[in-house]
Amino acid sequence: MEERNAKVGPLKKITLILEAGMEPETMDLTREPVSYDFIYGIGMQGLSPFEFALSDKRAGDILDFRLRGEEMLSFFQHLSIPQLTVLEGVSSFHLKVQVVGITEPDQREIIKAMAEAAERGDSCCCH
Repeated sequence: MEERNAKVGPLKKITLILEAGMEPETMDLTREPVSYDFIYGIGMQGLSPFEFALSDKRAGDILDFRLRGEEMLSFFQHLSIPQLTVLEGVSSFHLKVQVVGITEPDQREIIKAMAEAAERGDSCCCH
């Protein structure tokens, strides 16, 4: 259930739209915008740098990051975004992230997400 004026925070289900490009105004590294859902704050090592950047954001907020391919593992840590695997080989790129939803997940979603994160380990990004 969507919460009005909800902020990104612990154990919220976050829905994002991600796009990547060589320049901030040209999202040419992703064929189309990538939708990604995750439960915020379930990493075994705490929040990833990506999650820290999303903290307290609201639906509609847009963030732009400049990253190098080799930074992806440390930036996303336990979060798995298979569609961004191709970016690991790119020297540097811009990642545009839009928060499109913040909801209360049900208990099954939280347990499933925690089990998947534990199975992958805490240094997974895009695999």
